[in-house]
Amino acid sequence: MEIIKLLLLVAVFALAAMLFRSIRAEKSLALKRLLALLFVAAAIIAVLFPQLLTAVAGFFGVGRGTDFLLYVFIVAVCAFAIAVIRAKARADARVTKLARAVALAEARAARIHRENNSGEQR
Repeated sequence: MEIIKLLLLVAVFALAAMLFRSIRAEKSLALKRLLALLFVAAAIIAVLFPQLLTAVAGFFGVGRGTDFLLYVFIVAVCAFAIAVIRAKARADARVTKLARAVALAEARAARIHRENNSGEQR
């Protein structure tokens, strides 16, 4: 096996390990793990059998496997960017809701404190 194949396989397995470790707390864990496994399998096949990637590229009308891989990578990066933007928007909405709840709770606590202090002074 060539050194580049070995390095690429090690990199793919390292990325897969990081993916599994970082998505434990999320709701759609099973789907994300399945997609991660499919990615790992596809990466291993592409590294070990590059001629297969060229054949798949030819099936889709792309001349070379590397070009096909680039196109798939661009789409994957765009999908990841959209997912991150949407997750950030959801997190921002949760923070805003929490900040409003805290502000209301502090206002109620301050009002109760004022009412209790005004009752003691009479």
